[in-house]
Amino acid sequence: SFDKGEIEVFDRKMTPSSYDIQRDIGIVMQNVAVIDELTVYENIDYFCSLYVSDKAKRRMLVDEALDFVGLRDYRTYRPAKLSGGLLRRLNIACGIAHKPDLIFFDEPTVAVDPQSRNAILEGIQRLNREGATVIYTSHSMEEVEQICDRILIMDHGRHLALGTAEELKAMISTGERIS
Repeated sequence: SFDKGEIEVFDRKMTPSSYDIQRDIGIVMQNVAVIDELTVYENIDYFCSLYVSDKAKRRMLVDEALDFVGLRDYRTYRPAKLSGGLLRRLNIACGIAHKPDLIFFDEPTVAVDPQSRNAILEGIQRLNREGATVIYTSHSMEEVEQICDRILIMDHGRHLALGTAEELKAMISTGERIS
């Protein structure tokens, strides 16, 4: 919910009751938000059920999400049994299982091992190639350069600069370089 202004998504005005628009949005928060009492499969199924009521379709979507994040072998595990990297992957699966067209990722690679980090970044790029629009927040310019087409730099909610990585680098060129 927002306190002022207007939000438009897919050329439609967003309101707190715009469930048709919300169905097309996925959110993966920085802090892992899963249900400890449920298994990996049950967690993904639960979050997917918020958008997809048809059980057969949901079963297919959950299986696809498990494969997408590489958690098929962990489907019966509870979150407490997963490493930090696997827990992040579960968090991502919960946010994308319903196949949203717009996905927000908030620092999804914080505190994960390099192997999980690479798998997460490759997965995000694959989602984009498959047609999803991705909004990715990060403090890591290396990650941003690796996966983002356009970069917006903000400070305290204020827009500072927008462009490709090359355009932004050109803006801050200092004029003196040592080779």
